[in-house]
Amino acid sequence: MKIKVPSSLQSEKRLLKATSKTRRRKYGSSLVETVVGSIFIVIIALFLVDVAAIVICQTQNDALAKHCARAASNFDTAGKAQQAINDVVAQFKASNGGSKICVYLGNTLNYQAAQVLVVTTVECNFPVPIPLVGTSYITMRSEATEPVVADVIPPI
Repeated sequence: MKIKVPSSLQSEKRLLKATSKTRRRKYGSSLVETVVGSIFIVIIALFLVDVAAIVICQTQNDALAKHCARAASNFDTAGKAQQAINDVVAQFKASNGGSKICVYLGNTLNYQAAQVLVVTTVECNFPVPIPLVGTSYITMRSEATEPVVADVIPPI
């Protein structure tokens, strides 16, 4: 037993089928656009993580150089000044300043009668290595100069 469908209903049925096909294509293209767009968003987000690590590491290095120079300027000899710098570096490492991302490499001290110049060097290890460049770290230097404020007896 077949029911005969009027021709106007058949044309509406065809129209619905045609509309659903175009909708599928439309949704499929949106899915492709979303996947491709999310790939670029992930790459940009990982790049921003590296940039944030660089900024944090350089800020820590600048602060470390400044603190070392201030500590060294309070002493009247280069040996005492170097010991003060070592104490500041030990506090820096103990307070989690030197982490896996920001690794302290060393410092140089230029002690003169009027001023102290301290240069600190750290290595910033990227959380997400840069694939095209092939590097996973960057070495940064920071320097700070402070006048010597210790009671220094001038030579006669």
